[in-house]
Amino acid sequence: MDLTFRIIWFEDVDEWFNTLSRRVTRYIKKKNLNVKIERIGDISDFSVQKYDFSKYDLLIVDYELDTISKDGEKAIIYGSEIINTIRQGQFVNDVLFYSSHGYKTISDILKKEGLQGVFLADRGNDEFVQMVQKLIDKAVRRTENIINIRGIVMDATSDFDNKIRDIISISWKHLGNETDRISKDINKKLLLSNQKSAEKLLQKYSKVDASNIDELLNERDFSAIRQARLLNWCINANEDLKMLIEPIYIKYIKNSPVEENIPFFETYKKDIIDYRNALAHVKNAPEVDGEFYIGEIDGENVKFDASLCNILRGRLITYSSLLDEIYQTLEESY
Repeated sequence: MDLTFRIIWFEDVDEWFNTLSRRVTRYIKKKNLNVKIERIGDISDFSVQKYDFSKYDLLIVDYELDTISKDGEKAIIYGSEIINTIRQGQFVNDVLFYSSHGYKTISDILKKEGLQGVFLADRGNDEFVQMVQKLIDKAVRRTENIINIRGIVMDATSDFDNKIRDIISISWKHLGNETDRISKDINKKLLLSNQKSAEKLLQKYSKVDASNIDELLNERDFSAIRQARLLNWCINANEDLKMLIEPIYIKYIKNSPVEENIPFFETYKKDIIDYRNALAHVKNAPEVDGEFYIGEIDGENVKFDASLCNILRGRLITYSSLLDEIYQTLEESY
């Protein structure tokens, strides 16, 4: 699992699926995860070869699934057949098998078929939803370890780096004379901050303009934190840009108007970069009195637990949406 919880769901009754899938979606979103539910309502064209089931976090299968045979007659395909077929493909993730016939009926089927790693539920709404929630909780807990969360954060923030570079590149074309001032700030406040690489970069980018801004953004030594600071300068250097971006920033990060300049860099560093750096540098979370910590952030020792994982997932989704909307707004406006 990354930041998206993926379900493949075999169900042929539209109304029942629509109602229950909305409840399941709401529950997953409360875990600060995106949701992707792929429904298979008509299994007449279903082929196990079309799917990489290892990418799904949960498989949900109804016992009786109507289908139409070649001669136009309605037939029933049993969910146990589907589960057996998928298991033969070495898919080992959790499966929820349910039916309106009651728990005993599907329990007997489970024993008869010898299905492995399958959980059961009555089709009754409350029991079904409770079991789905338990399996979601189980899957999420499995991912809440230092290695997986570090991977999720690194993947997401690498994507953020690309989005920030794209936004800067679009913004730069509309900064006018402000690019001269920002070019000087790049030299004084960004390139000179790392003495080892400063001489090479200063020689190459003594003046930053439209002809070399993209090349600078792709320099390995021009780090993510520098890019975020540069984006902050670009946003606040032009009133038109600021007016476009401010409502988006307020929507996702701050629920009230900013006093003067949009503090994107400060919030992004506090919410994302500091945690990425901490996770990047901790190989094994240090243990203190039975609790694990990822290091010190803003003067506090940060404990690694389910609560922190939940917070980080929420922040990654928030900033992904923020950067996507900024980019889309700039693309549509210029």
